[in-house]
Amino acid sequence: MLYVYGGVRVDLAKKTEIEAAAIAFEALCAAEEGCVEYSLSWSIAEPDFLRLLEIWEPSGAHAVHTQQPHVVEWTSFIAAASVEPPVFTKYVVDVVSD
Repeated sequence: MLYVYGGVRVDLAKKTEIEAAAIAFEALCAAEEGCVEYSLSWSIAEPDFLRLLEIWEPSGAHAVHTQQPHVVEWTSFIAAASVEPPVFTKYVVDVVSD
């Protein structure tokens, strides 16, 4: 299972526009094959920081995800609304059951 966690600092003047676009984008990502979780949220401590959590199973589904037209469009959109480059970390996690 692949987890992707991180986020991006954005221009707060664009927050309403970002939220509207994020709702549609998040729904498209969540509908992709292999997506277990796709979540964008604002940080309470840093209101200009948009957090991202992605979970993919199998982990190869993430590579397919990154090539989707809505991801390419979102990447361009959020880059224009950002005040610094995004930071993401990928984690490969073994699922342990009781």
